[in-house]
Amino acid sequence: MTQTLERVVVAREARGPEPPEPEPRPASARDVFVTIVVCLSLWALLAAPLLERNAEAGPVGARRSAALTLLRPLVALSDRLLLSRATGSVERALGRDPETPPGGELALPAFDLPAEEFESTRVPPGPSAGSEPTTAEPPARADDEDQPAEGPTAPNPIRTPSPSNKLRVAVIGDSLSQGLGPAIERWMNPGVVRVLSLGRPSTGLSREDYFNWRSGMRLIVEEFRPDLVFVMLGSNDAQAQISRDGAAIPVGSADWVEGYRERAAELLREATRAGTHVVWVGIPIVKERERWDFYRRVNDIYRDTANADPFGTFVDSWEPFEARDGGYTAFVRNDRGGLVEVRAPDGVHFTSTGYGFLGKMAIRAADEAFGMPRKAVSFHD
Repeated sequence: MTQTLERVVVAREARGPEPPEPEPRPASARDVFVTIVVCLSLWALLAAPLLERNAEAGPVGARRSAALTLLRPLVALSDRLLLSRATGSVERALGRDPETPPGGELALPAFDLPAEEFESTRVPPGPSAGSEPTTAEPPARADDEDQPAEGPTAPNPIRTPSPSNKLRVAVIGDSLSQGLGPAIERWMNPGVVRVLSLGRPSTGLSREDYFNWRSGMRLIVEEFRPDLVFVMLGSNDAQAQISRDGAAIPVGSADWVEGYRERAAELLREATRAGTHVVWVGIPIVKERERWDFYRRVNDIYRDTANADPFGTFVDSWEPFEARDGGYTAFVRNDRGGLVEVRAPDGVHFTSTGYGFLGKMAIRAADEAFGMPRKAVSFHD
């Protein structure tokens, strides 16, 4: 054993000392630069589809056009290299569908419809009778104890609900409608009325590539079968329309007005041709005067569209909330003569009190136009 160890030692001494291990060579600036470029390029190709959708959702203008010009070749290359599939798989794993519009798609909560509703058929509305515009009462009367008339008296009355077959009401639109929905629900009798508040911020009729309310209304009618729908939108629509072929139509142009009128009419028809009654609430006066002309023009479109259909009616929310001199005010007087704050600090939305006034105005307009069953409404605080 000792002799073996001695031979090993002698052999090592004969080979000489072990060569030192080479020290790692520090990365050069060129190597670092190349690595960063490769990583950024890979990230750009992976993220290009998502970035393109976000750019398409932005306001029409030079910035959006420049972003799309840059991103579309990257998206094409990403598709060719199959990297977009990997991105799509990751998005689906995170619960997002890469095929949906940037604004998402409408999802309805779970609910049960009575069996008789599936068997019933509704008669589509007939030709327009050309009714006159409906004007809602001012907020000063919002605390009146007057109830809707007993029983429906309108040509197309809203059906009488029951606890087993509740009146189904939906509230749709942009962020203005998100405050209107709870107010409508507040004034309805929950024992015989089911209210769905389905408002989506930053939506409207101009940018159907972002969110399509016509498709949303179709889904609501097919799955929820509402008796009554309140619509309130338009505050985001002062921008170019994106046509079905992707072209940008300048806001305020003749083609824009024609296209907007068509979209409003189609949204209304999605509901009324199924026998659903629609109350279209106009845009209120806002603090920013630069918006007034546009909002008044689209309110005229809403009024003409809704009042041309026997199942539709329009509610003016501009005049009831303006000051005596015709300007903007955040306060109105109630029936007791006291000032109450009805508008939010942003000068666009309402306070809870303001939405309460507006909700009651909208319900009264529905009663005036169609006849609201007395048992469906409760105006008690």
